[in-house]
Amino acid sequence: MRLTLPYSGARFGVPANLHIIGTMNTADRSIALLDTALRRRFEFRELMPNPSLLPTVEGIDLNALLTSINERIEYLFDREHQVGHAYFIHCETRADIDEVMRHKVIRLLAEYFCEDWAKVAAVLGDGDDREGDREGKFIDRRQLRAPRGMGGDEDAAPRYRWSVRETFAYDWLGGK
Repeated sequence: MRLTLPYSGARFGVPANLHIIGTMNTADRSIALLDTALRRRFEFRELMPNPSLLPTVEGIDLNALLTSINERIEYLFDREHQVGHAYFIHCETRADIDEVMRHKVIRLLAEYFCEDWAKVAAVLGDGDDREGDREGKFIDRRQLRAPRGMGGDEDAAPRYRWSVRETFAYDWLGGK
């Protein structure tokens, strides 16, 4: 099919074998009217993360890593916020994996959970309900002291400082 463009008067058409593929993430879906209009005009196919496409790199089973992270995200949040396999698809070294975890996955989790680091820790396998300091595999937790003049409130919940570790340990894989 060919048509005439209204302003230029030029003829325009696309070949029959051209397929236009667009992507939409969950944030885009919040624009309800646009979403409805798009859904009426196009076919939508859900593409969920596929950890089975990921290899083992330097002893780190990326399939198991991503599967564990996504199962925990789904439990704590929902299935729409799972981490995609594309983050890890080009990792060839442990340093590559550490880079993805430090600068992409952990930051994304902090955003998802609105800086609730206890939930981030739970997704990463570093969750612990006990009070006090905790060294994790990805993030550490240090209990904060109450400022002078506020230490008498025994009923107050402990507060923590969370920090991303310099080195990560991937030996927790497989644990739920």
